Amino acid sequence: MPELLCPVLVGRDRELGELRSALDRVARGHGATLVIVGEAGVGKSRLVREAAADAVSRRVSVLTGRAVERDNPRAFRPLAEALFSHLRRSGPPQVPELAPFRPILGRLIPEWRLAGEPPGEASLVVLGEAVLRVLAAVTESAGSVLVLEDLHWADTETLEVMEYLADNVADQPILCLISLRDEEPSLALSRVHSLAARRSASVLRLQRLTAEEVTAVAAGCLRSVAVPAALAEVLAIRADGLPFLVEELIAAMVQAGELRQTAEGWILDRFRGAAIPVTFAETVRRRLEATPGTRELLGAAALLGRSFDWRLLPDMIKGQDEASVAKHLRWAADVQLLSVEATGTGPRFRFRHALTREAILAELFPPEQVILASSGLRAVEQAHPGLPGGWCELAAELAEAADQPARAAELHLESARRAFARGALASAEATLERARGLVGDDAQRAAEIDEVLCEVFVATGSAQRVSEVGQRLLSSLGAVAAPPARRARAHLLLARAAIVSADWPRARDQLHLAEELSESGGVAGVSEVLAARVALGEGQLDDAATLARTALATAQTDGRYELACEALEVLGQRERQHDLAAAEDAFSAALVLADQHGLPLWRIRALHELGTIDLIGGGPLDRLAQARQAALDAGALATAATVSLQMAAWSTNHAEPEGVIKAARSCATEAGRLRLPLVAGVGYVLQAVGHALLDQRAEMEAAIDKAVTVSGGHREVRGDAALMARALLWLVREDRRRALAELDAGMELLRDTPVTTPNRGLWALLHTLDRDDGADAVAEVEASGLIVYWLIRGWVGHARAVELGRRGHIAEAEEVFARADADLAPCDWYRHHARRLVAEAAIRDRWGNPKRWLAEALAFFDATGPPAVASACRSLLRQAGAPVPRRRRPAPDLPDALAAAGVTPREAEVLTLLAEGLSTRDIAARLYLSPKTVERHIANLATKLGVESRSELVSLAARHLLGVR
Repeated sequence: MPELLCPVLVGRDRELGELRSALDRVARGHGATLVIVGEAGVGKSRLVREAAADAVSRRVSVLTGRAVERDNPRAFRPLAEALFSHLRRSGPPQVPELAPFRPILGRLIPEWRLAGEPPGEASLVVLGEAVLRVLAAVTESAGSVLVLEDLHWADTETLEVMEYLADNVADQPILCLISLRDEEPSLALSRVHSLAARRSASVLRLQRLTAEEVTAVAAGCLRSVAVPAALAEVLAIRADGLPFLVEELIAAMVQAGELRQTAEGWILDRFRGAAIPVTFAETVRRRLEATPGTRELLGAAALLGRSFDWRLLPDMIKGQDEASVAKHLRWAADVQLLSVEATGTGPRFRFRHALTREAILAELFPPEQVILASSGLRAVEQAHPGLPGGWCELAAELAEAADQPARAAELHLESARRAFARGALASAEATLERARGLVGDDAQRAAEIDEVLCEVFVATGSAQRVSEVGQRLLSSLGAVAAPPARRARAHLLLARAAIVSADWPRARDQLHLAEELSESGGVAGVSEVLAARVALGEGQLDDAATLARTALATAQTDGRYELACEALEVLGQRERQHDLAAAEDAFSAALVLADQHGLPLWRIRALHELGTIDLIGGGPLDRLAQARQAALDAGALATAATVSLQMAAWSTNHAEPEGVIKAARSCATEAGRLRLPLVAGVGYVLQAVGHALLDQRAEMEAAIDKAVTVSGGHREVRGDAALMARALLWLVREDRRRALAELDAGMELLRDTPVTTPNRGLWALLHTLDRDDGADAVAEVEASGLIVYWLIRGWVGHARAVELGRRGHIAEAEEVFARADADLAPCDWYRHHARRLVAEAAIRDRWGNPKRWLAEALAFFDATGPPAVASACRSLLRQAGAPVPRRRRPAPDLPDALAAAGVTPREAEVLTLLAEGLSTRDIAARLYLSPKTVERHIANLATKLGVESRSELVSLAARHLLGVR
């Protein structure tokens, strides 16, 4: 039988042009995501093949994978097939940028995981980034194309990764080419619509062919210019404009002898409506009936999936050996029911279209299906002991089709456990729910399924679902008279879920129930460490320490090193609230254990905790950097992003504006790609702090806007923006009234949270300086337990010194000031700024050495800025009767027009405050000048700038200094 597929693409010129344009953009280094949608048989796969061939001709790497129809799709199958098919021999690209991602890539392709290597972070966002980097690594110079076909059958995890790629591929020479059906609603179709709405993907919707185009397809199939009019009429009516059905119908008519080739051309001998298929199912049925034995064989093959291992078929069909099976398969390929595909383990057969398989399955009589599925299950289990990889999922589906619900539930449970281990939580949940529906009255199996379901829901943070399934689990365990230790472990799962949601009373209840059942053993240590976490959350620090030490003793006795690390972590977190040295001892011990016993994830956690101690204790950056690198090495990119945020905070605490802007922007961008909205939001706030230190208000507000947007308006982000960025800007500009207003606003948002924003201490100091409730503010901050933070402790110490000096306790005030001054030693900027603030009170109340403090602060701020703070130091020195050094810095950068007019540094300060709308009295207070002196400066400015009124001067200042038109 001749090849009857159309060799040319018909009716898709516009779509093919868009695909070629996308490949042109890839050549220029720009990526895109194109989604081809349409009904089954409309030609999506053919268009994809055409585009892929074009890409190959341009020396572009093409990686192809497809989803297959399963009741519970195998997690990541299209992605794994795409990567493995292209990189089967070479393995993952050996480039440094990909090294941190190798562990999580092992979730897709286990062969890529090194022996003993941890599985990597169970994050679909991180996996998406890993795939993106693999694609970038294989682009060479021409780019790459990732083809993902039939995503309407894809698992949730694959769709998450696809969405991540679409959102982030624009700046890479990568084209993501996706196909899916749109006849019925699907999760994939919903995701595509969302991507299109935010312009992360372009959708090409294929329409049915016109009658003329159908005739052109027929001409291509027949390799003939002329198409019989009768045939064109039949195809126009029966094919419904679907090119796949055009090919199928022509093949059926040729096979039936109704359409034949003569010397004069093709002739349609006869057309019997009953004989010529009017639907696709009729087309398939007719071909099945043509060869005895093929119908049963293809029915067995269809039960194995759209792509199947033909070597299983002889064991499924009585009286069929390999030769007989091969004969039937050849016939099925000849009549275009099947195609042959090469794989690394030999040839496999594939139904040429999903509709083909569906039609064949529909032809099976229910008893036939049961018999064939039963024999298929036996064949799969015999050929693949242990049912590795996707064989377990196939076996589960065969068991269902064979009417063996108990076996199906058992196999679905095993598949779910494997999916859970890979981090495919959505697939695990769906498979477990399917298994749960098959168990019937089998309480034992129901309990096993619910145990895993609880673990899945704990991992996803679905506290409500854990509660629901956990209660059901307890009922099942009671029904099967499960051992007390097993029931106790169920209560511990419920306790962990309650801890995640900070529901301390419920956590305590579950722990109490677990303890009542644990007399027979099995949960010792775990219950204590969880109880310690509850006590820590409730602020019962001594109880937390006692419980954690008990858990640690159990762990040391039993050699349970992960439990020991968790107990030490709780001890360290407890000590960190009042004794950083003791906390460091606990975290260091956990680090030693993790290193000794090969616990990489606990090593990362210990390093992270130690780096956090350095952050809040004023230590160096080294251990945070080590923790970040360790997280990258293990593929724990979410943890690495969090540590990067803390490293940016370290730069903020040391008043390094350029460094913090760069680090915070990078951290925020990376966290955004990893879909960590709070980390990204705080990252942008830290960027805003850098701009505030540089007196860049517009840039600061732009960064804050980004922070609020990406975090969804999170309270911590809004509080940090006020307490840190905006308050600091007004301090830089010497506007204490506005600074204190922002500090108050930030404290309102963060007062009852554990957020360790350093400016809590500054809030207490300004209340002490400018309000009459300073003692209450100091007491509030000291009671918060955050006084261990070096900046908070330093600010609060200065506030206490001011209060003591105000009450006349001179010696005590000076002693407290000396300690606070030493606390701020890690950062000269904050140390000198604190001296500048406290000097006001010391001059007024006659204590300390404000002249020296101000002289040193002036020397510092004259050299580094900001000029307004240096000016305040000068004014305070004059107020104290001390000599004032000459200015070491020129006037702040001024527009050329103002500089040419000879505006002095002091006049520039007055002009800036005029532009902000301050009155003469407010300007005088801000600059520590008399109102008369300010009026003199205003008069001089009017003369120099050629204006006649104050309003004109304000307008000119606003135009030149604030950009107001």
